[in-house]
Amino acid sequence: MLTDKQLNDANAYGEWLRLAVHEKSLPANNRVRAAGSCLGIAQDHHHASVVLLDARLYASCFALLRVAFEAYVRGEWLALCATDAQVRKFLNGREPPKIDELLEALARKDAFKEGRLSLIKKRNWKALCGYTHTGGIHVQRWNTSDGIEANYSTAELLEVLRFSDIVATLSVLGVLSLADDAETSEKLLERFKARMEA
Repeated sequence: MLTDKQLNDANAYGEWLRLAVHEKSLPANNRVRAAGSCLGIAQDHHHASVVLLDARLYASCFALLRVAFEAYVRGEWLALCATDAQVRKFLNGREPPKIDELLEALARKDAFKEGRLSLIKKRNWKALCGYTHTGGIHVQRWNTSDGIEANYSTAELLEVLRFSDIVATLSVLGVLSLADDAETSEKLLERFKARMEA
């Protein structure tokens, strides 16, 4: 279980992220609406993760990790890579390409050419899917020598919080990019760095 301080810090960081984009002026077009919605949903998942950690509803918190990562990747793809026709189709309910295609398209953009998102996916996808779809990796955390109950280590909970913080931070940076707000982006990167060092 996380300490009160860890949970309070997580809530404070989530609130800081929320305020960084609250009522931010954005261009009014379909691309921004689609991308901004995905990025906002990823941020919403971060808030939900912190609430779930506080309520000790750990399985649901773990299950949100993949969903948040996908929301972020889709948001960036819609902002930077999708054609106007793909954006329109997405807003009308059509599914975007599979995540590997989205990541490949993003890797061709300057901001993502180092391939870090693909590396995150490569290193974590199997576990993320296992947590979201109640795979063996998740069920293992519900079996103890005494019975069937949640049995997550503090280190695992902190890892989930860190991953969620990273995705939320990237999502807010994505919204700030849509808003062309480099100043707030710099402040966010400083705040994020301090959080990761703490």
